[in-house]
Amino acid sequence: MLKSTGMRISHYLFCCSFFLLSCKKENKEQKSVFVKTWYDTEMDIPYMARLEINKDHTFKFVGGACTTSFHSDGNWIEKNDTLILNSVLPKECFQIHEFGKMCYSKEEIEKIRFTKTIADCEPKNEDSFENFKDEKFYLRNDSLVLKKDRKEKCTERKIVFFKYKKQR
Repeated sequence: MLKSTGMRISHYLFCCSFFLLSCKKENKEQKSVFVKTWYDTEMDIPYMARLEINKDHTFKFVGGACTTSFHSDGNWIEKNDTLILNSVLPKECFQIHEFGKMCYSKEEIEKIRFTKTIADCEPKNEDSFENFKDEKFYLRNDSLVLKKDRKEKCTERKIVFFKYKKQR
C-alpha cells in the first residue's frame, strides 16, 4: 500500500509539474489600443496621410498633397489615455515642417522654408520631413484626435485619423 501511495504522489507531482511548466506565460505588456494603421479624415484639400503605430513603440507617418510628399519616423509612448509621438531626425537632407501647425504668418513661412534637417544642406526634391514634438493624441470613439494647444492659431482646424481610408 505504501508503495502505491508513493507512486500516486510521484505521479501526481509529475503531472502537476508538467502542467505548470507547459502553461504559457502571460504577456505582461498588453497590446495598446493605439497600435494599428490610422488614416487621415479631416483635410478638405487633395491630401492623404497614413500613421502606422507599431507594437515596438515606433511609428511611421507618410503622406502627400498635390505634388509634394512628407514623412516621419519616430517613437511613441502611452501615458494614461494619451498617445505621445516624437520624431527622430533623419540623416538625409529634408525641409522640416512642424506637425500640426497649419496657420503661419508670412514671416513664419519664410523661416520654415529655410529650416532643414541638416544645416546648409540642399534637399534633393520636394519631399519634406514632418517633425512630431511631443504631439499628443487621444481616442474619441474610433478616431485618433490630435490634442491642440489653446495658444495655437487655427484651433478650429482638426487633425483626426480613423482606422479606415476615406473614400475619394
